[in-house]
Amino acid sequence: MRRLPIFFVVDVSESMVADLPKVDKGLQMIVKELSSDPYALETVFISTIAFAGRCKVLNPLTEVYSLNIPRLPLGGGTDYGEAFTCLMREIDRNVVKTTINQKGDWKPLVFFFTDGNPTSSSYKRVFDKWRNEYSRKASVIAFSLAAKLDYSILGQITEQIYLLDDMDDETVKGFFKWVSASIQTNSVAVGDNKIVSEDRLMKDEAGEKVHKINLKKESRTGRDDIAGDESVRVVIGKCAKHKKRYIDLYRKDDVGIFLEKGCFAVPDEHAYDELSSSTGSGSDLDMSRVQHKDNCNCPHCNNPVIITKCSCGRIFCCNPDREKSVDGCMQLDCPWCGNTGYYQFGSFSVGTGLG
Repeated sequence: MRRLPIFFVVDVSESMVADLPKVDKGLQMIVKELSSDPYALETVFISTIAFAGRCKVLNPLTEVYSLNIPRLPLGGGTDYGEAFTCLMREIDRNVVKTTINQKGDWKPLVFFFTDGNPTSSSYKRVFDKWRNEYSRKASVIAFSLAAKLDYSILGQITEQIYLLDDMDDETVKGFFKWVSASIQTNSVAVGDNKIVSEDRLMKDEAGEKVHKINLKKESRTGRDDIAGDESVRVVIGKCAKHKKRYIDLYRKDDVGIFLEKGCFAVPDEHAYDELSSSTGSGSDLDMSRVQHKDNCNCPHCNNPVIITKCSCGRIFCCNPDREKSVDGCMQLDCPWCGNTGYYQFGSFSVGTGLG
């Protein structure tokens, strides 16, 4: 049987923390839709690859009827190079090639999801390898989940780039319905050795908040030194009571102000460490020049202050109304280093993750 291999390559970096549950739900919806389609059941095999600073294959190519995509993890960094290195390795290992004696699998479809620019320049070497050795072997469709991407980077591997203008529930549902419809349509079309244009399916399923990027209008920045996504800041904190990590997320608005989007628990700290880049960090964030969100509390203990900076440089939460006071200062124990310190309210900058 000739298979239609589908690869979902999903950005699970820190900046995705608010939207990962929606992407999780969308991927499950795709599997459910395909499970009711006889053509898809016969031909479609799906693999899911999660990437941040490192990458991980969540499931190898698996037939739809027995597929159970694991919950998406979270990591630090957005390394396109790691993502495509992992993808090329999976294609080599698991996609059956056509030979004189047998017909191989159909040409794979790769759905690449990201909300950030790459945080490592490794993609340049890897993209060269993709263009030279794999561009004819697989079709890549890229989806931007944020408006401030440098699309010229993704344009080096595909002209099929689409932007979600909004991550509201209705748009996300329509978007994943579109992805599902494109897979279903291609599962029928491969019998005629065709790949269906995504543009033809987009408006019917995804609505007006998903549109194709015109690469001719995108500038090519030619950046060589990449040290994080400049449109986002993520502060990694730890709950003072439960010693669990959280992410305080900020996104830059149109006038350059970083707006706090929320504070989110790190769902699986072991997976987070496994997927995070071992080198590099983002730019410092001046806490006096951000716009804080009301009632943005620690997701673990509900403490109202989530940015408390220890002398060790790390961030943790506190509750000023409950903390012991010594000469007008709060006496606090840092959950990172264990040291006791004395704290007052004031302005300061904090180190950030790669995003």
